[in-house]
Amino acid sequence: MISVLLLLWCVTYGNSHNDFPSLVTKNATMAVIIDKSLFATKDEYRNVTGMMHDLIADIVRKEMQIGGIVVHIFRDTNVNLRQDPDCPRIPDMDGMSVPLIVPGNELSQIFLDLRMMNILTWNMINILHDDTFGNKSDSIVIAIIVTQILLSNSVCISDRDTISRVMKAISNRLPNRLPNKQLNIISRSIFTLKHDTTKGERRNSVKKVLDDFHVEQLGHCFLVIATIDMVADVMSVARSLKMVRPDSQWLYVITDGAMQNRTNMTAYVDLLAEGGNVAFMYNVTNSSDYCKVELMCYVQELIQALAKALEYSLKNEINLFKRFEEENFQMIRLTKHERRTELLKNVRILLSSQNTLASKGICGRRLSWKFSSSITWGNFFSHDKNVAHLLDIGTWTPGFGVNLTDMIFPHIAHGFRGINLPIASYHNPPWQIISVSKTGQKMYGGLVFDAINYLSLKLNFSYAVITPEVTRSLNSWNTSRFAKLGEKINEMTMSATRKVPKEVIDLVRERKVLLAACAVTVNEQEKSTVNFTVPIFVQTYSFLTSRPRQLSRALLFASPFTEETWACLAASIIIMGPFLYLVHKYSPYSIKTSGLNSSWQCVWYVYGALLQQGGMYLPQCDSARLLIGIWWLIVMVLVATYSGSLVAFLTFPRIDTILTVDDLIARKDRITWGFPNGSFFETYLQNAEEPKYHILLSRARRHNDTEDEKLLECIKEGKHALIDWRSSLRFLMRKDLLLTGGCHFSLSTDEFLDEPIAMIIPHDSPYLPVINAE
Repeated sequence: MISVLLLLWCVTYGNSHNDFPSLVTKNATMAVIIDKSLFATKDEYRNVTGMMHDLIADIVRKEMQIGGIVVHIFRDTNVNLRQDPDCPRIPDMDGMSVPLIVPGNELSQIFLDLRMMNILTWNMINILHDDTFGNKSDSIVIAIIVTQILLSNSVCISDRDTISRVMKAISNRLPNRLPNKQLNIISRSIFTLKHDTTKGERRNSVKKVLDDFHVEQLGHCFLVIATIDMVADVMSVARSLKMVRPDSQWLYVITDGAMQNRTNMTAYVDLLAEGGNVAFMYNVTNSSDYCKVELMCYVQELIQALAKALEYSLKNEINLFKRFEEENFQMIRLTKHERRTELLKNVRILLSSQNTLASKGICGRRLSWKFSSSITWGNFFSHDKNVAHLLDIGTWTPGFGVNLTDMIFPHIAHGFRGINLPIASYHNPPWQIISVSKTGQKMYGGLVFDAINYLSLKLNFSYAVITPEVTRSLNSWNTSRFAKLGEKINEMTMSATRKVPKEVIDLVRERKVLLAACAVTVNEQEKSTVNFTVPIFVQTYSFLTSRPRQLSRALLFASPFTEETWACLAASIIIMGPFLYLVHKYSPYSIKTSGLNSSWQCVWYVYGALLQQGGMYLPQCDSARLLIGIWWLIVMVLVATYSGSLVAFLTFPRIDTILTVDDLIARKDRITWGFPNGSFFETYLQNAEEPKYHILLSRARRHNDTEDEKLLECIKEGKHALIDWRSSLRFLMRKDLLLTGGCHFSLSTDEFLDEPIAMIIPHDSPYLPVINAE
């Protein structure tokens, strides 16, 4: 196990404005730093040190025709890389890392590279691997790093357990020596799949794991590491359990592709589900050309690329120096940062040309993995059949790491990828407005198409609207007040979201469209054949009555007290009179007094006291006088209360207002009510349990759209109340105001029912969660 750090720098002299000297005036120096603690014996350490120095000097002498590199070996250093099971690559702008990996142990390094490039940004991950994965092996990793003209080569010690190394690469914190990489710790759940001999047994073991899977707690991101046949079984079972959805992500790692020298990815296309996010990572290394992985051959290859890149940079500076004077040359020559960028670029170009032009590089066989992503969203509508396809998006090699041309999960980042999708609609203002321009082109507007335009922007698709010819039927789902294209919008239909044309429903049921762009009342009875999106609008119900009128003032004097109060007052007079007579008559100190000799005279006396008239005579006994005194106090309170209330009633006349459903029911003897025929409100009343709603339904009239004029006149006269959407009732009020110039209606403040309005989508559409989320 060897760890080598190769450092290239230039010594600074003078006080130039650029602290990085030109290669024209100063030689480049390379420092080779070797970690002594990684060697078993001193002899091994001395041998590698000498070989490293001689190899680098020999390569520089052969490859560089002009210039050169002075090599120094640094032995006593504190470099120690034993803590890292794999090698975290430094950013591309700072350098280049090349891990030296024994074939078969590269998987953990690949996942570490994916994580460091922010390609896998999962916070929760479910790892499923078969029991053939997790063999014990050793690996050596070498990283060539250039930072601030720094080229480093490091070998990292690996864990013996492969699955353990993969888990660490996916979820552990990065080492402290890379402080600029702040990656979150991933929560992971690990499941082992039994790799049985027969296909049926393998599928049963997979189904046993996935059948009771708690997706809401464990997340929707799955990493499957298995053999070719086991991957097919997992895909089949996951699809049957409907776990492959637009909001889930499945990454399959095929472990035995290179071993069997075959990875027929087209066999997996038939297993892809519509709307799924599935990607594959598989080994494409040519196993027939095996070579031993050695440190020195990689050092040789890297130093050759570095020497050529340095020579190319030196030639450019010499040409630039010849064209300008020394002072101007110092102003325009490359800075340290620019020099590093140029060297890194040229090193990568040279290494890439070696890998592509030569069938066998100096280091023999190249490890190589491929990435493929599935394109599944919208294929059913684009190709008239449910056909998905795979897209090769990149490779992984030890030298260049992960090189992708697209996202691993393209649909997560780019939605439907700009394809054109069919949707169904029909004319139903103000929800869907279909009109025709002067050139004969159909134009679409309204509240629903505002939502559709937003969806197309967020989910990245365009749409073509299908407007079928509509036939009229009596069925509430199959009838439509379908306006001709280009018809002016001059009226507001009442509860017009319950009547959807049969042709539109059929297009959705047969899955010929992504969805129906129309406002539909959510109906639980229809969810067996079609489904609904989340409500895009909620209509509240209220009722419309005539403008409140002032009540008659004929019996205004009786208004301060209710009927119950007047009845109690009359009863108290009738009771108080005889009671006063009995107290006065049977008192031992009573004297026969004229005017209180009978019950009738006592009643008149009490009544006169109520009218504040008094009487000619008073009783002589104390008990009767006390009783009359109490009555006078009661009279004072009653008169004061009545007088104050009467003034208020005279000042503010009473208005007959109907504000709530209870007010409407209280006037059932002199006012009728009704609602649109077949509305959501009628269905709600039939299933309601409150008695007042039963009264509303039993005494209600059903209205058709053709009754508008007669209905409005009846409401103005105060004989009828219309129950409908609050928005529709407001429209009627505005329409009457424009036509008559006055307001003849009153809208109640009671909003007693909500009607959810949504769009319809095929029953088993996988895109419902995505559309609902937006």
